[in-house]
Amino acid sequence: MAASESQLRTEQRRTRDAIRGSGARAGQTPADGDRASSESIDRSATEYARYKAPAADDAALVAPGWPELLDRLRQPRKIGDARLGGVPLAKLAGSARQHLVDAAARYTSAYADVATVIDGPIVLSGHQPELFHPGVWFKNFALDSLAKASGGLGLHVIIDSDLCRSASVLTPTGSRATPRREPIAYDQRAAAIPFEQRRLLDQATFESFPARVAEAVAPFVADPLVTDLWKHATAVGCDCVSALLSTPRHKLERSWGSHTLELPFSEVADSEGFRRLAAEMFLRSEQTAAAYNAALAEYRLAHGLKNAAQPLPDLHRQDGWVEAPLWVWSDAAPTRRAVYVRPIANTIRLTDRQGWEATLPADADDVVQALTELRARGVKLRSRALVTTLYCRLALADLFLHGIGGAKYDQVTDRFAERLLGVRPPEHATMTATLRLPIEHDAPSEADRRELAQTLRDLDYHPERFAPDHEAAAEKQHWIETEKTPDNAAERHTAITAANRAMAESLVDRRREIEHRLATATAGLRAAAVLDSREHSFCLFSAENIYERLSKLATL
Repeated sequence: MAASESQLRTEQRRTRDAIRGSGARAGQTPADGDRASSESIDRSATEYARYKAPAADDAALVAPGWPELLDRLRQPRKIGDARLGGVPLAKLAGSARQHLVDAAARYTSAYADVATVIDGPIVLSGHQPELFHPGVWFKNFALDSLAKASGGLGLHVIIDSDLCRSASVLTPTGSRATPRREPIAYDQRAAAIPFEQRRLLDQATFESFPARVAEAVAPFVADPLVTDLWKHATAVGCDCVSALLSTPRHKLERSWGSHTLELPFSEVADSEGFRRLAAEMFLRSEQTAAAYNAALAEYRLAHGLKNAAQPLPDLHRQDGWVEAPLWVWSDAAPTRRAVYVRPIANTIRLTDRQGWEATLPADADDVVQALTELRARGVKLRSRALVTTLYCRLALADLFLHGIGGAKYDQVTDRFAERLLGVRPPEHATMTATLRLPIEHDAPSEADRRELAQTLRDLDYHPERFAPDHEAAAEKQHWIETEKTPDNAAERHTAITAANRAMAESLVDRRREIEHRLATATAGLRAAAVLDSREHSFCLFSAENIYERLSKLATL
């Protein structure tokens, strides 16, 4: 439900109050917190960047530019003196980064030869294990280029905590004149559960996927990449959909000379470092929710958003429980559920408010140990979007590469971190690209369609422009020049209408021509919307075509 103006004013007041309540940290006076919050409000309107994907084909958005990104990677990593779960962030980051590199090298070595890891800056990117469009894949090419140029390590984090909502790929098919997009399934439909939990249900559907895609896209692409990609997919050796989709893609990247590593975020979330962040948020649940909601409210105010669910919903409080920015599920109950926190006596109570509960001690070290024990019993604690990149940027990366959507969220993450922890995470980069399938076709412009539609309207209401010598044109002009009065209004209107009708009868052939051209232009625009979409999966392109184009765009 859209908020009223009074609700927005109330939200703005609560934003400032929440910031003042959440800004102070150990060693920081309330006045310091107030000063930081007012500065944040003042600068919000100018600091929120608004990014758009390139409209032109074979174009990339890289913000900031390559030289500045390389310069950042040459600078020492700065993360401030905050503490997470009782441990100084600098100390936690050292061990967390080593765990990340070791775990990624171990994970990637299961299907690729991994050389000695370079001791340099860590460049991270991340995305769900999907057959995404080339604009997303561009980040992986940029990741490798930046890592090589800086003497560091490029690492792609597979965000397997997100939901697997679909097991199909929208594929263009039909003809150039009347194309359409059809979903081609690689597995049976199933309830939306996290990728980490999603298992392949139909081996036959999976194995036949490339042939069905190739047949559908045959009018446009002769040799789609999916054919070679699926040769790797059928050799993965497990039924985890996340691995079945991400491993073949990464093997292909490595065969093209990429040196990047990969790691599912589920393994990051099971690390001690991440559990320290979870402990921090559990032990300071009220401050966490206040900082989180204040950051979202500021974003909404800066962007004029009235929908309380944009860009993300607030964390809720009810009956003494405070929602945490985390998810919980288990192998036995794989549906993703919210986590609520409530301090009781000298303990912290966790619940999903659907039957699951756990009691943790109110001490950071003990919370970390208790979370480890919960995981051993099959309970999986995972992060929501803001917390995922918060941890990656605070503890792991020298530079994090975002797409446009992720960059939008991380503008909120920055404010969240400042208010909760008193530090701003290292900067991120925003990247995407536009690559369209190389399909030759005639594409009328929207301006052409509007001009034709306007011509049809003029044929109805201004036919004298097309038949200036018609005798009715003079009659119409006479009445137009006659001043309208109450006495002649009806007669004047009837005369002008009759003149328009008389001229229109002489323009029937012209109208048919324009109607035909308009129908053709409208159909052409509908076809172009399908054929020129930047959202087509990378697996629909030919290997040579997409590799050359993405490599060129990612050349520093």
